[in-house]
Order: sequence, then structure tokens, then C-alpha cells
Amino acid sequence: MDYTTLPLDAGAILAGVRPWVECESPSWDAAAVNRMMDLAATHMQSMGATLERFPGDKGFGDCLYADFNPEDPRPGILLLGHLDTVHPIGTLAGPLSWRQDGNKAYGPGLYDMKSGNYLALEVLRLLREGGANFHLPVRMLLVSDEESGSPFSRPLIEHIARDQRFVLVVEGGDTSGNLAVGRYPVARFRIRTYGKSSHALIEPGIGVSALSGLARIVPRVEALAQPGRSLTVNYIQAGQHVAIIPTEGTIGLVSTAKTLDLLEDVYHQLVRIVEEEMGERGEVIRFSNRPLWTPTAADHALWQQARTLADPLDLPFGHDMMFGGSDGNITGALGVPTLDCLGPLGADAHQLTEHILLDSVVPRGRLLAGLLLTLQ
Repeated sequence: MDYTTLPLDAGAILAGVRPWVECESPSWDAAAVNRMMDLAATHMQSMGATLERFPGDKGFGDCLYADFNPEDPRPGILLLGHLDTVHPIGTLAGPLSWRQDGNKAYGPGLYDMKSGNYLALEVLRLLREGGANFHLPVRMLLVSDEESGSPFSRPLIEHIARDQRFVLVVEGGDTSGNLAVGRYPVARFRIRTYGKSSHALIEPGIGVSALSGLARIVPRVEALAQPGRSLTVNYIQAGQHVAIIPTEGTIGLVSTAKTLDLLEDVYHQLVRIVEEEMGERGEVIRFSNRPLWTPTAADHALWQQARTLADPLDLPFGHDMMFGGSDGNITGALGVPTLDCLGPLGADAHQLTEHILLDSVVPRGRLLAGLLLTLQ
């Protein structure tokens, strides 16, 4: 079968992925993510896959593993993606409605990364129906908590990926078209503060405010950012509506850096700041981390194969070691040859203008088809 002429249709793929996008699935809403997993499970069952569903934990939804060649136990190709998004339910009805505007299509989670997952399945379906001969068995793992740092799914990803020859991550690509052959590490932390209650109107002076403690900590934390290292507070929770001095508070923060030493230093600096501001009334918790994925010769060889396959498609791209983090960090750090950002091109991930470029859907799908057909 000629991958360069695989009969993909961008309009049909957009219509097919629309129900997935309209099934809003924020990472922190396990029931919503599980509804999305149900859709994906039905889709993959219709393709003849053998499914295994892993019940969610730590407040997250289920994960779904599909084996399209259950009779072949050899190490094979793992398609890796996530079905959780960052957008709260209701986003679809408001600022990020489903729509098409010329070459751009919009919707919550369309770019990051439901279109990549759906495209991978459509490519695989067409190849199988066309009688394609694969050198390796093909599997797919869809996880529920990538946007939260994969705290639940990381051991599962590691367990499954260790037994594969290659991992293809179908995260959306940016407008450069470059593929990721490495990623910088990412860490997520929580800082908790504990106060002492008192009546906020009658005896405010005898209380200790957990919220005021956080207010002092936040600017000091964000000041830790430096060249080669970012640090951002992304949520804060504290206080009540009633007249009581806040007794508990939490901030969440994310950090990435070019070296593990720079990232490890963040933790020690956070501990110091919390101790100075709150003493024993504060703590720093490592919530999750994505390891450093330094590209290997095997990763570069995988990229080179993609580069060769792209030439007849007139599909230019280079390769990068990228910030941002994905589940490719996990598989790449294991030493399993990994190629990331194979989904449709787009922009504005995690924003209310998130979109894909429709003219990228078919060539990126054909590139993925070429990899599925030629990897051995």
C-alpha cells in the first residue's frame, strides 16, 4: 500500500472528531473523562481491537489500552495520547465554540490532542481495511491525566512502553512542523499553608491567615524564574465565604528547566521560602514530574526515517528538544525510541483560541501511515 496516497479526507476527519470535542473532558473531572473514554472504546472496538481498561485513581479518569494485533505478542509500535483537556465544561458553549474559519478549526481539546488521537485511528483503520502489511503489531494507549502531569498514569505508561519497539506520540505539532526527539523536564508542586481560626470581625488579631501566607509566598515563588527555568503559579485555593480567618490554603505551580539541577533547585528554594514565611504552618509537596528526555541515537534514527518518508509528501520539518512536556518525556526517558508531535499542526494550546490547521491533517496522517508501514 502506498502511504503517500492514503485516502484521507480532512473534512471527514473533522466531522468524525467533532463528537469527541463536544464530549468535554477536563482532566480534573473523572466522570467527564470517562465519558470520553467510552467514545474512544466504542470506536476502537469497531476496529476489532482488544481493549483493557484501567480504573482511574487519585481522582482521575480511566485509561484505555487497545491491542490491534492481540495474536502477535512481539514488541511493537505504541501510539500514545491523552483524552483529558484543560478547558472546564461549558467552554464549548462559550468562548471556544466548535467552528471552522477558513483553514482553521476550533474547539476545546481539538489541537491538544483529540485530533491527533482520532487521526491516528483513522489512519490505522484505512491501512487495515486496505490490506496493509505491517512489520510490527500496533497498539494504542489513551490516558486520562496528562494535563495534570500524569501522576496516575505514569507507572502504566512505563509498564506498557517497556515492551514496545517504538512509541509514536500524536500530540499536535506547532506551526514549524518540527517533531520532538527530546523534551525538558517538568515538575509540579503544591504549597499548603495552615492558619489559626478566629472571628474575622471580632477577633481578627488572634488568628493566623493561611491566605495571607500564600499572598506573601506567591510573588517570591514566581521570582525564582530565570533564564533556562520557568516557574508559574497556576491556581490558588483558600478561605471561605463566612467571616472566619482562613485556616487552610493551597497553591499549585508548574516548573520546567533545561537541566535537572535547575529543576531540583526549585524544590529546595520553595522549601526555604515556605519555612521563612510560615514556619511549621506550611509544606511543599511534589505532585508530579516528567523526566528529562535526552534524545538518543535511536530517537534521531526514528526522526530520520520520518524525514525520509516526508520527502515525497513535500512535508518540511526539522527536530527539536522541546519545552512543554508530554507523555513522550516518560517513554523517551525509558530509552524506548520515541517520536513526538506527530498530530495535526495548530496553535494556542490551553488558550481560548486553540485550533488546528486543516491543510496539515492529510499530510501528517500520511506521514504517520508511512511510519506504521515501515517501522520494523
